[in-house]
Amino acid sequence: MNKLWFRVGILISLSVATGLFLIRVPVLARPPAQKPVPHVIEGRETLCLACHTDGVAGAPKFPADHAGRTNEQCLLCHKERAGNATTPGAQATVESTETISGTITATAIATDTVTVGETETAAPAQETPSPTLPATPSPEPTTAPSAPRIPHALQGRDDCLACHSKGEGGAPVLTTSHAGRTSDTCRLCHQPAEPGAGEIPQILPTLIPHPTAIQDQNSCVQCHTNLGGKFAETVQAWSGSIHSQRGVTCADCHGGDPTNREKEAAHSTSANFVGKPKTVDIPALCASCHARVELMRQYDLPTDQWAKYQQSIHGKELAQGNVNVATCFVCHDGHATKESTDPSAQVYPLNIPALCGSCHSNVELMKPYNIPTNQYELYTKSVHGIGLLQKQDLRAPSCATCHGTHGAAPPGFEEVANVCGSCHTATQDYYLKSVHASNTPGTPKCVTCHGRYDVESPSDAMFHGDGARECGSCHTPTSPQNAAVQEISSNIESSARAVDEAAKAIKEAAGSALIVAPEEAKLAEARTSLITARAAQHTLNRDTIKKRTDAATAKAKEVTADAQQAIANSIFRREIMAIGLAIMVLAISALWLVRRELYKELPKK
Repeated sequence: MNKLWFRVGILISLSVATGLFLIRVPVLARPPAQKPVPHVIEGRETLCLACHTDGVAGAPKFPADHAGRTNEQCLLCHKERAGNATTPGAQATVESTETISGTITATAIATDTVTVGETETAAPAQETPSPTLPATPSPEPTTAPSAPRIPHALQGRDDCLACHSKGEGGAPVLTTSHAGRTSDTCRLCHQPAEPGAGEIPQILPTLIPHPTAIQDQNSCVQCHTNLGGKFAETVQAWSGSIHSQRGVTCADCHGGDPTNREKEAAHSTSANFVGKPKTVDIPALCASCHARVELMRQYDLPTDQWAKYQQSIHGKELAQGNVNVATCFVCHDGHATKESTDPSAQVYPLNIPALCGSCHSNVELMKPYNIPTNQYELYTKSVHGIGLLQKQDLRAPSCATCHGTHGAAPPGFEEVANVCGSCHTATQDYYLKSVHASNTPGTPKCVTCHGRYDVESPSDAMFHGDGARECGSCHTPTSPQNAAVQEISSNIESSARAVDEAAKAIKEAAGSALIVAPEEAKLAEARTSLITARAAQHTLNRDTIKKRTDAATAKAKEVTADAQQAIANSIFRREIMAIGLAIMVLAISALWLVRRELYKELPKK
């Protein structure tokens, strides 16, 4: 009986416990309410981690229990607060004035200001209260003022950081709360001043309206020729230009009335006479034709030079009022403009280094920028300069190849691998697989080992020694990395010696009047494998490199053996021929002697 009651008691206890558990389950399954997101989510769905991982601009950092969560998971718990504005940059309210990270409050963040000249403009509320803290509604919610709108068109000016990082041209400098943000992030809050203003097409400079002169009755040409001196020289330069050939006249650039022989009338403002254009106006003046598709289509010329120039280092300096920079007039030789395919043009590939050097070798011009002035001198002695200027190989890179033309800009240390890789594609592919290509500070780039303007032909000597551009400058003799370097160099150098020996063997065979075409084909294969091995050394993978050096060595030794065997066979054949010839001579001599003796035996007549 006692056992029966004991069992009944256990069943009742289990039933009660199960009931309580089932009642509690919904409570346990329902996570506590999380604070709503106080800013607009639209357009920022993928930016939670960008700001809240490291606390960019004071944003609350993720707590430890949020590690490993994704942007999508954030929005499963944290919803946009009802009533938020629907467009980035519009007004949004902040529900809490709690202290974030001990010093910054949501209210303070919402009223952060950006100083623009003498005026303070409220910045957008970017920070989100910590999602692990319960929401405590403020009795008087604070309204975050809208982000300052962009007062200019974005066409050709979409790189916000180019001007606002340092305040170029009086642009407001980014505040510390905006540190780490990119140009793409800016437009999430800062919208164009007018709807669609950021998307309007760039307005092209207008052509100068003027009377059209008959070719043989151009008063500009006639008068300036008669004036002589620099005036006549200008006319002569224009007469031999591509513009003259294609009907571009003086008035197209300078305005005025070329049909009138009177100076006052020809230079009248009523005839839209411009005279000598200001330096700052020259790019737009050229763009009045060169940015127009309908005009350039017939010559198969691009129309984006002006847009690129505005974004270039030259264009930005000119926009700030610095007239000591390259413009269309400077590089294209002004009135004497030639086609880029004309060998006499300043922009012909063989002439580009000297053109760039005419400014960049000038100490006074480069002094304000702290730019060295020996690049041209170094380039002329480099493997690239020798290839272009001495061997006249138009495939060799010039200044424009690496720095661009109309969009000229320094490639930057981090982007050098991409610049070099535009020609050295195989080497770049191998390099990107190596530890050198990591983002670890101090890892070498192309220029670390090969230089910039003074690129030399690489040699196996770079494996040895501890001088600049040598492996030992980073890897000490006792380091494991240096041991790997020596293994790589040993494989490559031994393979190179094998290829050289094969080449000598073929040369010797050819000197013996032997047919060496099959061996030359095999030697080409060996050289290709060696070249591939030299490129593969940038992977720093010893197995990958050895596989290719072994292939080159094996093929080279095969060529050497074949050539030596051919030479040996040739010598043997010649020896046999010599012996045979000697036997023939002896036989003939013997026959002659026998014949002579036989003649002696004959009776005399």
